[in-house]
Amino acid sequence: MKSSFQSLVDVIRVLHSLDIPYMLVGAFSSNAYSYPRATKDADIVIDYRDGVLTQICSALGEDFQLDAQASFEIFTGTLRNILTYKPTKFEIELFRVGRDPHHIERFTRRRKLLLPELQIEAAIPTAEDVVIQKLRWQRDKDIADARVVLAVQAQSLNWDYINKWTEIHQTSELLDRLRRETNV
Repeated sequence: MKSSFQSLVDVIRVLHSLDIPYMLVGAFSSNAYSYPRATKDADIVIDYRDGVLTQICSALGEDFQLDAQASFEIFTGTLRNILTYKPTKFEIELFRVGRDPHHIERFTRRRKLLLPELQIEAAIPTAEDVVIQKLRWQRDKDIADARVVLAVQAQSLNWDYINKWTEIHQTSELLDRLRRETNV
């Protein structure tokens, strides 16, 4: 039986082989720019088009089960389907690129990076977009992730870009607080 992380690697390989634009987000993207933290699932944003879920499931095989009913995810404001790796019950949430201007821009700015914890190159958001989105969600774990990404990546961040979006999202005060806490 494969590990949960290996099942995620399988999904990423399928996305590559089917040439489906995607972006690995959530804990895996913040881990890429900071210190790894544990997670119980994986989140992937895909460029959704008719038939894409069927293609993904066919390529993955019977160890994966797709909840074909899309659901609305409150924190991201987008539709998602849940793909479960049955042997370990590991869930991979497949989000559709939202219509929100920042969602579109962060998807456009995504980059490929070798992820040591998965031992694969994957498309992820930039460090700036990880911070912006985590501040926007404002869950405790997201604020913690943003704090660590800020502390680790401070010297290489595009602060004009971050400031622009935190002003739009009205999260500038939270950003300022985290910058004070991390001496950035």
